[in-house]
Amino acid sequence: MSNVDTARSAYEAFGRGDLATLQEDFAEDAVWVTSDELPLGGEVKGRDAIMGNFAQIPNYWTSFSLEPEEFIDAGDWVVVRGTQKAGNDKGSFEAPFVHLLQLRDGKTVRGEFFTDSAKAAKLLA
Repeated sequence: MSNVDTARSAYEAFGRGDLATLQEDFAEDAVWVTSDELPLGGEVKGRDAIMGNFAQIPNYWTSFSLEPEEFIDAGDWVVVRGTQKAGNDKGSFEAPFVHLLQLRDGKTVRGEFFTDSAKAAKLLA
């Protein structure tokens, strides 16, 4: 399976809410980086901690989706470009995202997620 196929599979599992399958796509020592201005943001180390963060998304959002539009093969990295949508009782937002995934031996070892965190922070304040 190519790195792009692995990334695509991970997005499909996340979209289904299938964290057990998604967890298998991560190396045990994986690192996840998101905006430290958001709850659960900053650098998270370890597959179990990352999955723990993902499991908490429903505590902040009544709806949440990542809609990938393009997967770009960059060797050990996959660049994913798409749209993030989320909502809660304060409103909703839509924003483009870029996600950098570094893979090793078919597993994600690092993920860096970039989006308009100000839109999300506004609804989480």
